[in-house]
Amino acid sequence: MQNIWIKSIIIIGLLSVFCVMPAMAQDQQSAVDDKADYTNDELKSFITANVGIYQVQQQIASQMPNMESEEQKQELVVAANQQMEQVLQSNGLTADEYNAMGQTIQGDTQLQEKVNSIAVELFQLDEEPQ
Repeated sequence: MQNIWIKSIIIIGLLSVFCVMPAMAQDQQSAVDDKADYTNDELKSFITANVGIYQVQQQIASQMPNMESEEQKQELVVAANQQMEQVLQSNGLTADEYNAMGQTIQGDTQLQEKVNSIAVELFQLDEEPQ
């Protein structure tokens, strides 16, 4: 069931809205990488990081309404940013690299198709019986 949920996230959310982390983002123009020839492994890392970041963002969105004070909300945002940094690190990416890849992918329809294909393949492999 979780694999279906994750696959749905990939298919629906990956190409329509990239999860850019505004609290971690720096000067995006300097971070944009003009190359659109990312390796499949680099794209897999991006996809996996994107799913993890999306999950963190969904958690924060569900918890935020329950926060009573601005201090609690700020603590939640700081904790979420730390979780997103951990997701990126575990996938071998920095925030700048992740954001640059997202911008590059967003601006290149052929690369979007490649990312979509890799995402479908990546999560179909996870669904095979072990």
